[in-house]
Amino acid sequence: MARFIDFHVHPPVEDYLRGPFGPYMEGLEAMFGRTFEPMTIDEIADRYVSLDGRAVLLAWDASTATGQAPYGTERIAGLVRAHPDVFIGFGSVDPHDGAAAVSGVFEAGRLGMRGLKFHPSAQGFDPRDRRYFPIYEAAEAEGLVCLFHTGYTGLGGGVRGGHGIRHEFANPMHLDRVAAAFPGLDIVMAHPSWPWQDEAIAVAQHKTNVWLELSGWSPKRFAPSLVAAVRGPLADRTLFGTDFPFLTPEKWLRDWETLLIPDAVTEQILVRNAERLLGLGA
Repeated sequence: MARFIDFHVHPPVEDYLRGPFGPYMEGLEAMFGRTFEPMTIDEIADRYVSLDGRAVLLAWDASTATGQAPYGTERIAGLVRAHPDVFIGFGSVDPHDGAAAVSGVFEAGRLGMRGLKFHPSAQGFDPRDRRYFPIYEAAEAEGLVCLFHTGYTGLGGGVRGGHGIRHEFANPMHLDRVAAAFPGLDIVMAHPSWPWQDEAIAVAQHKTNVWLELSGWSPKRFAPSLVAAVRGPLADRTLFGTDFPFLTPEKWLRDWETLLIPDAVTEQILVRNAERLLGLGA
């Protein structure tokens, strides 16, 4: 068994960092106070193997909203094939593509993806809108997990107009309607959902097909309400993630220890919950 499954990894290969993330890298480097150099896929795999971990690699398609070429599902599938014992793949579709997006969901299933990544702010869509429901219906039929960015995003941060990115689409309460309409669909709310953390907790406690995910923030900065939720009522539906390369597994795990979470709960959050959600258990 792996020590952990990192549920939120942007593969920092050249074509990803300099491709769809290219316009945002200067701002991200300023926010995190360091530069991000591209890695090879073998280097990424070796890093996770050295930590006894696995990584969920996320595709990215925000073409309509950003004008940037995607790092698509097929690319992620290739990375997973290179290191299938280390990597797990999540695909991506552009929600504005209509029937082509629905077809992309079925293609993600065919390629062995375990889920789909959505970023409502960067993709410029309101996930509550019924026009996107056929995408969720297809994901439910394929048994794919849907992971949504929630809360603040560093993409466009510190820039006049924020590159046009709108936070309003990332309110986790928007996912309440989706979870209600698709009870067979597992929904993951990525990141501590500041400034809507209590809304995220409320949705997850109310609907058992909704999961919390803790990437992108040091545990030292978690709100007290979030710490209480992951220690207690949501311990069995909370997932570890880093947002690598922006936050590293080493730093996140070191800072997690300061919360003094019981070992049994830590094991659930680091690995057991993800195994159950993704169907990876023995």
